[in-house]
Amino acid sequence: MKKRLLLAVLVGAATLSAMAQSPVKIDHDPALLGTDPSNYAAHTPVHTMQGKTVVTDWYNFIDASDATQGGAINYKFYSNIDIWPDSNVKLSYGDGNGGNILLYVGRHNTGQMFDPKSFYYTDVLSEHNPYNIDSLMIAYRYFRGKPADVVDTLEIQVFYDDAILKGTFQGSGEKTAWIKYDRNTGKGANAKQEWRVLLTNTDTSWGSYSNLGLALPSTASIGRDGLFAATFRYIPGYSYSLGDTLSHTWDNPPVVNQLNEFQILRGFDEAKTAEDSYNHALDIVKSNKYDAQSGWANEFIPGDAWNGDNEYCYVSVHLTSPNVGMAPIKGGLSRVFPNPSNGQNVSIAFTTTRSSDVTVEVFDLQGRKVQTAMNTVVEAGQQIAKVNTDGLNAGVYIYTIKAEGQVISGKITVTN
Repeated sequence: MKKRLLLAVLVGAATLSAMAQSPVKIDHDPALLGTDPSNYAAHTPVHTMQGKTVVTDWYNFIDASDATQGGAINYKFYSNIDIWPDSNVKLSYGDGNGGNILLYVGRHNTGQMFDPKSFYYTDVLSEHNPYNIDSLMIAYRYFRGKPADVVDTLEIQVFYDDAILKGTFQGSGEKTAWIKYDRNTGKGANAKQEWRVLLTNTDTSWGSYSNLGLALPSTASIGRDGLFAATFRYIPGYSYSLGDTLSHTWDNPPVVNQLNEFQILRGFDEAKTAEDSYNHALDIVKSNKYDAQSGWANEFIPGDAWNGDNEYCYVSVHLTSPNVGMAPIKGGLSRVFPNPSNGQNVSIAFTTTRSSDVTVEVFDLQGRKVQTAMNTVVEAGQQIAKVNTDGLNAGVYIYTIKAEGQVISGKITVTN
């Protein structure tokens, strides 16, 4: 299961440069994803094992892709990723010189896109089938500087199928997905469902991140190849003034009318690791909230649009999907790292959908086999075949993965 919760540790405050980076624009594509969700009847989620007709599990992209969990992304997590409905209050940021500075809050809404077709989702999920989502779970921190009788609000919206748009980034042609933003209401447009959760003194959790489970008002039924997104907006239950201060842990500069503070755990991938699916964060920041001329004025900015990193929110979805017609190697995909290899052993990663007899072999360009990296029976899940590069000459090699008659192949480049 993907419910490996709260694996992250805080590594400090985000710097000014990280907050100031500009997003890459997209070439708009008017085509919408998915089909009419009313064509798919919701069914009650049931827990079943691999090989059955239905699979139910929790999915979380950060958990699945984290290098400490067997993925390929090395995340950084910062301690001050607050969301606030406007930029009238201040929050502490790194000044780039090891110190801190108070600046007006720059992030207002946040969220996460979910696409079941990610390479990293190793459960037995048939990624091209329709699916249902009935619950969310977020990792959050909530600090209260206001009296115990104050009640704040977390507003949640969910989007799927025709409420989600897709396009490509200008220049690179890489694909991304996003949702529309309503500047008048300050939240997403065309939401399929919307509800609010009250935050009281009993929800306080600041020393570490806690888990908040959120049941959808009704099960979301997403069409074949459809996407799902959830967004979040924090609404304080009290008045505040320009220059008031969210929580920080020092006295200089002094706290002014210390306010309540809400964060959703957020991962930053500064290497901008390639990811073929539409899994990334969604954000409304100062530029598109206040600047009507911004290229993103009427849209959430995708988390893969930033020049300096890819960004993700720690949002888990509880999914139920038919499990039919799957090949033994999920999606016919594999990933190789490092590639090119400079004297390092190479890992070939792929996902099996069921117990299978798998062979991984490496050949030179003359078709001569130089190594068998795997020849064994494996269970369903993510697999890693190790290629020993000792004794391999510099050059290009072809690898093949064979399972139950399915064959996929790729290239390995050795530069040592």
